[in-house]
Amino acid sequence: MYRIIIVDDEPIVLDSLKSFSWEDCNCQVVFWAENGTSALEQISLFQPDILISDIRMPGLNGLELSQKIKKIYPDIEIILLTGYAEFEYAKQAMSIGIRQYLLKPFRFEDITAALKLCIKSLEEKNIIQSRYHIMQEKLKTISPMLTTQIYQELLDGKMGNYSEKLDILNIQPSTYVVISTQSDSPGGPLDLVLYAQLTELLDGMEPEIHLAQGIDIISCILCFQSTHPYSFCEQASLHLCEMLQAAVMEKLGLSISFGISLPSQDPLMLHQQKKQSVQALNFRQTLGNSSLMLFSDMQNNNDHGVFNLTMYEKKIQKCIVQSHAEELKTVCQSMLTELLKSAHGDFSYIRKTLINLVVLTYRFAETYGAGKGGEYDSIEKLFQHESIEKLSENAFSLLLALLSPEPVSFGNGVAEKVTDYIEQNLNQNISLELLSQNLNYSTAYLSRLIKKTTGQSFSELLSELRLNKACQMLKSTDDKVSDIAEKTGYHDVSYFISVFKKKTGVTPKEWRSLAKLGEL
Repeated sequence: MYRIIIVDDEPIVLDSLKSFSWEDCNCQVVFWAENGTSALEQISLFQPDILISDIRMPGLNGLELSQKIKKIYPDIEIILLTGYAEFEYAKQAMSIGIRQYLLKPFRFEDITAALKLCIKSLEEKNIIQSRYHIMQEKLKTISPMLTTQIYQELLDGKMGNYSEKLDILNIQPSTYVVISTQSDSPGGPLDLVLYAQLTELLDGMEPEIHLAQGIDIISCILCFQSTHPYSFCEQASLHLCEMLQAAVMEKLGLSISFGISLPSQDPLMLHQQKKQSVQALNFRQTLGNSSLMLFSDMQNNNDHGVFNLTMYEKKIQKCIVQSHAEELKTVCQSMLTELLKSAHGDFSYIRKTLINLVVLTYRFAETYGAGKGGEYDSIEKLFQHESIEKLSENAFSLLLALLSPEPVSFGNGVAEKVTDYIEQNLNQNISLELLSQNLNYSTAYLSRLIKKTTGQSFSELLSELRLNKACQMLKSTDDKVSDIAEKTGYHDVSYFISVFKKKTGVTPKEWRSLAKLGEL
């Protein structure tokens, strides 16, 4: 039923209205008042749908009461009563949105007709509000998709009418940071992996994320509160990328690198920020796999430091004359470290320096008859490489080739070294990066050597060695399955059982039983 408040200072009018059959009109009078002030005080308590009020009253009159109510509760329908047929009253009533205006003395039929019009207006408002709520709910459902689409367009430089779209979706002002990432190994659904990991890491926390599509490079917008200083947003982005690297490596054995843009509060800058992040990502050519680079750091490192090429040239010549291969490797590694530090990521500078070094060394060998000498044609291959890792690898191979009649391989005995390290550290969190550091190989180079030597990837080899050890322990000990899982590097026993069954076709307990029966 519709709730009504009636206000009139004439007792005879109130008595007459009390006799009206309100229920027949699906209405209920919830409050009677003799003045406007009293009615206004009770509005919030009774929350009426319709107000019926006299105009001429002492204190707060009906028009004044109606004005105040319309400001606070614009949806309340109002019927005004007066004994004075003056046009001025009607004009004022219409100016504040009141359409129902009855003259005293009134008939009940007149009140019935006015109520029907008010109820019709209320029903129309309810329909509109209901449709509005339905649209709002639909908008909530598709809002994330639409928001991501808008940000995708901004990243691609397709501005359009973005401001209006952001307003419709009620997107609040933010400080934006764009991160771009790429797998250090080709292949794999990196976009889905990143989104899953970001969602898991943030889980309702700041920043809000919007993943953009890409072929090789995936870009992601991080939306921080606009109140945060830029330095906070930049460091938080760096920390998030570090956590993502660790999570992706732990769960998938996948190495990824990140480039991080400058922060900005202007959505129109997102396209430029994407370029910044990609430029920072390309620093991987210098830093190697699993690199993290802030564009701001690139801006601060424009000038090359001092690199003493002559010093390393003399050290290398000495090693060649004395045929000290191991010392030559040490000198080359030290030189590369110093070169990378001084070059600040300038790939062309690093390539030029390495090529000059190789050419000078070959000339020395040719002039003084040191080593076996070499062919200059092979040096041209250095220009074909697009990564510091490959460039330095080939340069050092050319230098080592001066020591012996046969090309020197960095991979001699690599399988034994890798196997020994893994078997000694089975219960540890072994990664390709950690293994590379301990064996003094680059990550990518060691990965290729393992594949070439064993026919397996690093993750496949690691899994095989762990499962082999697990089988040995299941057969020779009475240790619990959970303890064996822990000792072989599986800290989640459920995952261990799943991997074991996938490999052997049976669970660890079943395998142990079969082994004891001599069926394995």
